[in-house]
Amino acid sequence: MSIPLANATIILVEDDPNAQLVALDLLRMGGANRCYSRRSVDSAITFAEKLPQVDLFLVDINMPQKSGFDLLDEVRRHARLQGALVVAVTAGTLEHDTARIREFGFDGFISKPLRAAEFASQVQRLLNGERVWEMR
Repeated sequence: MSIPLANATIILVEDDPNAQLVALDLLRMGGANRCYSRRSVDSAITFAEKLPQVDLFLVDINMPQKSGFDLLDEVRRHARLQGALVVAVTAGTLEHDTARIREFGFDGFISKPLRAAEFASQVQRLLNGERVWEMR
């Protein structure tokens, strides 16, 4: 699978409004045209169901109500969304946190704070089929 960033449909699931704005700006500056954000797992899934296709979910792990783990579980069980990549974008970079993320089956991991000069290329690498596991 290789999808140009400009053609990919990306949903960012992030409850922090500042982190949400930064990530969206970095994606757009990197050339993404179809990137959307939602502040909860439920609203992300509901929104994704209305789109013709979703290529990538970028999800914070620690959110109120449902976590990034819940989102991954729902996406993998969803008949139409299960082919989307799900990547953890989180500040939890302790070894047991990252091991749990890997064991749970995420397609990648990008630590916060995001590296402005690298974020769009990290996402493009994911869209090219590469496994990205990059910690700060």
